[in-house]
Amino acid sequence: MELMEMFKGRNIRPWRFLVQIGAVLFIIGQSYGLPPFGTYPIFRRIFLPNASCRYINDAPTSCYYYQVQDGFTTGFATNYVDVAIMLAVVVLLIILLGRFWCSWLCPFGLVQEGFEKLRELLGIPRYRLKWKQRILLRRVKYTIIFLTVLISIPIGISALGLTSCQSTFALPFCQVCPAKGFFLITQQIFGAEPWSNKLPLIAIASLVVFSVSAFFLPMAFCRICPMGGLMALFGRTSLPLLKKDPDKCTKCRICARVCPLDHDRVYEDMEKDDVGGEDCTLCGKCVEYCPEEGCLSINYGPFTLTSSKRPRTRNTFLGRFRKGGGDT
Repeated sequence: MELMEMFKGRNIRPWRFLVQIGAVLFIIGQSYGLPPFGTYPIFRRIFLPNASCRYINDAPTSCYYYQVQDGFTTGFATNYVDVAIMLAVVVLLIILLGRFWCSWLCPFGLVQEGFEKLRELLGIPRYRLKWKQRILLRRVKYTIIFLTVLISIPIGISALGLTSCQSTFALPFCQVCPAKGFFLITQQIFGAEPWSNKLPLIAIASLVVFSVSAFFLPMAFCRICPMGGLMALFGRTSLPLLKKDPDKCTKCRICARVCPLDHDRVYEDMEKDDVGGEDCTLCGKCVEYCPEEGCLSINYGPFTLTSSKRPRTRNTFLGRFRKGGGDT
């Protein structure tokens, strides 16, 4: 890891870290009723994909996946008008910011990177998924979306007589989402929640699974997150893009080695310039380590935000990777 830091071309990570810290401070502020935009009803329609949660005290809004579940469960009386409005707002946010939400604003992204750093300090190798395992995990997030809709909509249709199930089956994903335990414990640490509040066993189990999997497999939760799945569905229409100049690519495979989500399209695609995809969260790590000047770039629409830069010790860097070393 130290060798990779020495030969890195761009330095995106510190800037991303500052943005992530800002997002975490925003979440902590919500526990104390800050910022006060929750007092303005119109702002309650700004459902943050992953920087807010119904389990945060005084949060002015919530993640949109909670709203999807709640809307389907209770929306029959209004013909799901509220759900349609919410989805329109969500699609607009995804178009504007794409999966920047995942790697730049999501607190779970920062936590998972913390587990990864701890594993590296302890000298424990990461678990590397086989190709079939990666394909399977890609499908999990869409399966979760399907099951959420399958469970939520029948409960919301009063003619089916399932409204009594709202107390036990409503918000199916929220019951197993690690955010429930994560945010409650975080608020208890900061004194915003009393320690007498106990977590359900299923919430404790999901938090343990999240922590263990994130320790051994980089960004494990991101691979199955249904919010990421919804973002990926609209990924082709979002303004933030990961672009590649195939003419400058030397097939060194460094981008594939450093990607925390094993996104292989950025390495394999030699025809299209847009090499993002459902696994790409625009963290910029491939841009940081790409040794070819301007080969990879993060764009916002027609504007280039940052691009790869050739390291000074390029030959040593490439030689190390082509021999299979320098892996994270």
